Amino acid sequence: MKNVAIIGASGFVGPYLVQEFTQAGYSVFPVDLPEVDILKRETLDAFFTKVKPDFVVNLAAISSVGASWNNPGLTVQVNVNGSLNILDSLVSVGLLSSRILLVGSSEQYAPCDRPILETDPLLATNPYGVSKIAQENFSSLYQKKYGLKIINTRSFNHTGVGQSDQFVIPSFCKQVAEIDKRGVPGKIAVGNLSAYRDISDVRDVVHVYRMLLEEDQTESIFNVGSGKVHRIKDLLDYILSLSSCKIEVIEDPARMRPVENPYLCCNPSRIERYWGGRDLKDTIREMFLYFKEH
Repeated sequence: MKNVAIIGASGFVGPYLVQEFTQAGYSVFPVDLPEVDILKRETLDAFFTKVKPDFVVNLAAISSVGASWNNPGLTVQVNVNGSLNILDSLVSVGLLSSRILLVGSSEQYAPCDRPILETDPLLATNPYGVSKIAQENFSSLYQKKYGLKIINTRSFNHTGVGQSDQFVIPSFCKQVAEIDKRGVPGKIAVGNLSAYRDISDVRDVVHVYRMLLEEDQTESIFNVGSGKVHRIKDLLDYILSLSSCKIEVIEDPARMRPVENPYLCCNPSRIERYWGGRDLKDTIREMFLYFKEH
């Protein structure tokens, strides 16, 4: 039975990834603060020495674009220095054969009006995307110098129950569900509705992560997304249709990003054999009902 270390496991994706590996028969070691702090090498060294993982997944990150604008320096510290500490620790304790998956983002890409390939240019429009480009560049150096087996994903938007309402779909679902619970007309605040995004169910994404680690790969960089693009306004309209109340939509300047990539769609050719393909509307309905019940 192989050991899987999941770092940053208490966030949105972590519980889904723990379940994915557990159901597949792995011994899973999920950790987060304060037990393991990716900015403190000694905690990583102790953890890796104890667990001796066959697979390592790093989910620990500042992953909100808005939060990255609020504190670019901390974003670099966590997303770049933290990942470097993980790689340095694995080298230091002699786990050169462990397979490592570092989660990156579609926010790394330059604007593109068609489905994006892994070979397309990188030109991030926010500090989060910049930090993930740096993470990927450093991992390439470590692959060459130490022979580490590293997979970098460029993950497109994914959502599901448990995601923070800092993100667009849970923000809409929560606001609309709260109005629906009250049973009276209301207002919701939104940001830019004209953007197009490739958004998928988090359960499809974590399945891809497991398969990328399980199987030998000829590539080291993988887009992870559905290949289907949705206009944010259309998704909001669907969420509004789930409510029986009249709801006014108010544009909130505070929710607008300083710079935004208008169109992000994945070319999933490298991972399509692993893709589950859940219907996004089913995922959104599940989230809406969750917020109504809690």
